[in-house]
Amino acid sequence: MYFCSEYRMKIAFISTRGIPNHYGGFEQFAESVSVRLVQRGHDVTVYSPHYHPYKETAYKGVKVKHVYSPEVWMGSSVGSFFYDYQCLKDALKREDFDIIYDAGYTSVVPAYAL
Repeated sequence: MYFCSEYRMKIAFISTRGIPNHYGGFEQFAESVSVRLVQRGHDVTVYSPHYHPYKETAYKGVKVKHVYSPEVWMGSSVGSFFYDYQCLKDALKREDFDIIYDAGYTSVVPAYAL
């Protein structure tokens, strides 16, 4: 498929701990790339856990979708699996994204199987 500058893509970044970055590498990547993609005219959504300190629904033109994450009471290993799954489920069923970038390295394979 050929993507020209006239084509506006709908893109999601899932399984990160949200933007603006308050955590680490995946989040810095999601923030930097998503903001630049919006500047180029694309429609970008970054999924964010409900406990992230930034509560707005947009950041520098990027849509921020807050999703419940049980990490706060389950711990990050187990809780991140369920958070990643909820993000993927929402992105696949409720939205019509052209691209979904899944940064969930701990749960990407089992989540797709479910």
